[in-house]
Amino acid sequence: MSQIISIILVLNLCFAGGTIFVILHGMYISRKNRSLDMDSIHNLEKRKIGEGPKIQF
Repeated sequence: MSQIISIILVLNLCFAGGTIFVILHGMYISRKNRSLDMDSIHNLEKRKIGEGPKIQF
């Protein structure tokens, strides 16, 4: 009986660790990728301003 409880506790700790890793990955690691995307969006806005107004249909 105690072996079953210890297995359940180990699985619970692994699940908690995986959840914490996913949260930290979403908060910090993917933020670097977002900043690169924001830079490219900023560069696109500069290009649009530099090209001047265009007629849109």
